[in-house]
Amino acid sequence: MLSQYFFNDELIKKRVDAFYGYGNYEGHYWFIGMEERGEDFQDIEKRINIWSNRGKCEIDDVAEYHIDMETWDEKIQPTWNKLIRIVLSAKGTGNIDIEDVRKYQINELARKYKETCLLELLPLPSSSLKHWVYGEYSKVTFLSNRDT
Repeated sequence: MLSQYFFNDELIKKRVDAFYGYGNYEGHYWFIGMEERGEDFQDIEKRINIWSNRGKCEIDDVAEYHIDMETWDEKIQPTWNKLIRIVLSAKGTGNIDIEDVRKYQINELARKYKETCLLELLPLPSSSLKHWVYGEYSKVTFLSNRDT
């Protein structure tokens, strides 16, 4: 371990056991991704702490969570843009423009009582397949590397 900083390992283990994503399990449209994006130690620690402060939800409201993260704005998130276009197309919306996407992202996508669910196969944020911060910042043995 190279770092003087470490994640709260009990909280990390709880997140591994309990977090699945955002939205509504009863929604008509489910999207399953690999994991949510996380940048460096500070960003990931903030994400996990906000998840904890919000009640350690199995599934959360994506807008409310990102508002608490102070990262919510009206810019179209590129990954969500594609997912929103799929939903709007499936619902029969024609000539989908950027304003349609923006409105859906703000008001509908992965909200608690709405029609979409964004689930993650892996519960811990990571910036890429090649980058794994948990081996350096956690003492949890099963997090020593991505393969484990």
